[in-house]
Amino acid sequence: MNSWQQQYLAALQTSPSTPTLDALRSLIRRHLHVFPFENISKFRYYEHRGRSGLHWLPDIDTFLHHFEQHGLGGNCYILNYHFGQLLAALGYQVDLVRASGGNTHLALMVTLALDGQPYYVDVGYGAPLFEPLRLEEEPRFARYGEEVDIRRLAPRQFMIDRRTNGQSIVTKTIEWQPVSLDRFDDIITHSLRDEADNPFMRRITATRFQDNAAYTVINNKLFVKKDSGTELHAYTDEADWIAMMRTTFRFDPAVLHESLVFLAARGVRLFD
Repeated sequence: MNSWQQQYLAALQTSPSTPTLDALRSLIRRHLHVFPFENISKFRYYEHRGRSGLHWLPDIDTFLHHFEQHGLGGNCYILNYHFGQLLAALGYQVDLVRASGGNTHLALMVTLALDGQPYYVDVGYGAPLFEPLRLEEEPRFARYGEEVDIRRLAPRQFMIDRRTNGQSIVTKTIEWQPVSLDRFDDIITHSLRDEADNPFMRRITATRFQDNAAYTVINNKLFVKKDSGTELHAYTDEADWIAMMRTTFRFDPAVLHESLVFLAARGVRLFD
């Protein structure tokens, strides 16, 4: 086992195990509780790494370094791609898949040698997808104030609909067939367009699961979602917001300040 694999497993506070369904389920849950879904790293890599496609996508050493030093995780391209690399190193068969709708999403098809069945795995959606999912079973469930509904559209197409309070918040079409990473080059470039109509380049968002709750930040608002309901906390003071982000997500204050400067340069000011 090489150094990045050891570093990754140490971050997840787990050790190598035989690739089974239970082991995969445990790895997914650990990942969603440890690595945040966030777009702060998106700004940082855009400014310091690359502004298009795979030039922007961090390698696994950079990804792990930014987690350890700054508490950063990433979006779907970062989180799912690197989690897929870890799973492949642990003996799982892993393929990338796309989900279209808005900015095209990257997720994983993970096949277990023991049963030969493909499972949908997604640690980069900011959603409570704690299980490897058999899409053919059209799963539906509700967790932490969010409902997830998966329906078959065609032999290799499935709709995934996320809802809160009965209202759809995002819907995508999963294309259930393997694609190569280079097919995401133009897709990532499109997601990085520095334009007002691209919300993920004009706001701060983050989600992390812990203590039987989903903690989601959208700009200066924190939503604490539990099965019993949702709490809303709004922040008007920058120092208080940074303290909350550090406590809840482990984000480095200097990187948080960078993200505020990034947005302010584009006319979006969260604080006076």
